[in-house]
Amino acid sequence: KAKLSLVDLAGSERGSDTKSHNRQRRTESSDINTSLLALKECIRAIDGDSRHVPYRQSKLTLILKDSFTSNYARTAMIA
Repeated sequence: KAKLSLVDLAGSERGSDTKSHNRQRRTESSDINTSLLALKECIRAIDGDSRHVPYRQSKLTLILKDSFTSNYARTAMIA
């Protein structure tokens, strides 16, 4: 079984950059930043050999869970 996940995280923005945007855009930026924070916490937990990895913190981490837990998974992050 093969699975390829391509995730675009380019939408993260600082709060000061979104002051002139409308409410919907600010909400979207907040959601993206929340997902990125959850992803960071999952990576930190995996790297620290934690017994609990908080995959349920966001939809992004739930989608990418297989990429971190499978013995056959190969994950690359491109900045």
